[in-house]
Amino acid sequence: MSDQIAKLTAALAESERKRVAEQESMSETVQQIKEQVMNLTRRPTTLAPDDTDDESGEDDYVDLTP
Repeated sequence: MSDQIAKLTAALAESERKRVAEQESMSETVQQIKEQVMNLTRRPTTLAPDDTDDESGEDDYVDLTP
């Protein structure tokens, strides 16, 4: 019976070691994703080209027709 307890204890220790390794790997992945998201939010957005037609901006919008 003590042999069986020793085997179960070893299996439990191995299972715990694998769980901790998986948790560390997942934490690393989450950290990498957070960094990527932060990098995306820091990127400058693409600006629309300047209105260079030398006309007033009134014609940039069209009114609804009745």
